[in-house]
Amino acid sequence: MKKRNVLYALLLVLFLLAAFPASPSKAEAEVLSAGDMTGDGITTAADAACILRGIADSSLNGESRPDLDFTQNGEIDGTDVRAALLYACGGISDWVTFGERVSSGLCDERLFDRFSYTGTQNDGTGNYKSENVSINIITNRAGSSNYHYADIYIQDLSCFVTAFSNEKYLGIGESVRKMFEATPGAIVAMNGDFYSIHVFGPVIRNGVTYEDHVTKDWDIAVLRSSGELATYEYRTLTKEELTGLDAYQTWVFGPVLLDENGHAKTEFRSHVQSANPRSVLGYYEPGHYAFLTVDGRSNESEGMTTKELSQLCEDLGFTKAFNLDGGQSSVLMVQNGAVNVPFRGGRSVSDIMAIRELPEE
Repeated sequence: MKKRNVLYALLLVLFLLAAFPASPSKAEAEVLSAGDMTGDGITTAADAACILRGIADSSLNGESRPDLDFTQNGEIDGTDVRAALLYACGGISDWVTFGERVSSGLCDERLFDRFSYTGTQNDGTGNYKSENVSINIITNRAGSSNYHYADIYIQDLSCFVTAFSNEKYLGIGESVRKMFEATPGAIVAMNGDFYSIHVFGPVIRNGVTYEDHVTKDWDIAVLRSSGELATYEYRTLTKEELTGLDAYQTWVFGPVLLDENGHAKTEFRSHVQSANPRSVLGYYEPGHYAFLTVDGRSNESEGMTTKELSQLCEDLGFTKAFNLDGGQSSVLMVQNGAVNVPFRGGRSVSDIMAIRELPEE
């Protein structure tokens, strides 16, 4: 009985020490391993639990324990607890590099666990993770059509690039595959707006302005240098407004598929509203995008009307969506080939949009 009581007492002491750790001095905090709340020199799930309790009772702050601000945003919160758990299970190997990447990245810090901090993961089929880029390829079916999309997260906008056929403005048309292979570090790509057919303008690619005229007859999408995608229905964007948008990329096609609240539209100004293969640029928030294609014109997949496509974009959670050149142009490409089933194998086009890994310094 005495042995059992002693054991219970020891367990109670261990519990109290874990539940109410002593607050270290500033000097002690500098010596402790980042995230170590118990002073044992390592960070475990138990330390994460202690951090969570400290947040709950307001006993922790960035001044007294700067080592707990893993995301370097000036405060200790639930995101830091998640980071501590990821570190405890081996998902983070270097706190300093992790903090610098998360705090300087395009994505909100709450999305940090979409990325890999212990090396690049790449299966060649478009599923990819590094500290800069995260892509997941998803194939599904809606109604009588198959659709495929790349769910994309990037920390630097320079990972989102466009490319011209033959690597020059107004070059001779090429396949999406050839342009993909000519883009260093490309992971996934999709056809663009086939700008060269009419060159309506504006044409801004990778921050370079090739045509600053703003058409009044077509819908326009603008990817700003902030990472935000802005979409405009015809006759709503002016040249003066475009100048103030700090545009990184522009596309002229459409229609815009979602209203200002991210809901599916039911009316469109488009000459091609019947079921067809489709390509769509989807947007969630800065740093989070999607390349969406819909197979069509086959027994296996009919294709989507603009109304069906708009509803799909809402169902996928896009906050904005812009229809691009579809039909035979519609191709979603990864390193081992096309993800979708391009109609008649696809065709030569004038441009693509691609996600690439950051070039090594």
